[in-house]
Amino acid sequence: MGTMLLGGLWHGAAWTFVVWGGLHGLYLVVERWLRARFKGWTPGPLAFVGLGLLTYVLVNITWVFFRAKDFTVASTMLQSMAGLAADPIPMIALLPMIYALVIVGGIVGTHWWMRDKTLEIAVERTPAWLVGGLLAIMAVAVLAEQGKGSAFIYFQF
Repeated sequence: MGTMLLGGLWHGAAWTFVVWGGLHGLYLVVERWLRARFKGWTPGPLAFVGLGLLTYVLVNITWVFFRAKDFTVASTMLQSMAGLAADPIPMIALLPMIYALVIVGGIVGTHWWMRDKTLEIAVERTPAWLVGGLLAIMAVAVLAEQGKGSAFIYFQF
């Protein structure tokens, strides 16, 4: 917990960074406590997915504090994320959201398919035309995105 709080202070001299570090530390403390309490328990597939989604939600909440300039902005953002804000802050338009869902779905699907395989075995068993096509798509995606994006986050401090 102390390390995460110091990590928050290291990122900036604002209370939002301390909260960011403190929440991460709290999550680690709770995770360690639950592991000790339920030692030997192995989650089934549904619990595994549920725990993964819970982790995703908690970490997203935590990162709001990292990016917010103050607690008022963080509060508005959290209310918007929960659908409770009178004037929610739009963050991502529908089309980029669909792109993100397709990409994340592809990553999750690939992870699930590869859970018992090595990359070498998967490539050996995949037709050469499909491997080549996937590599071509990835190369085009990398080239298409060159020069886009915002400044490196640490340049803002």
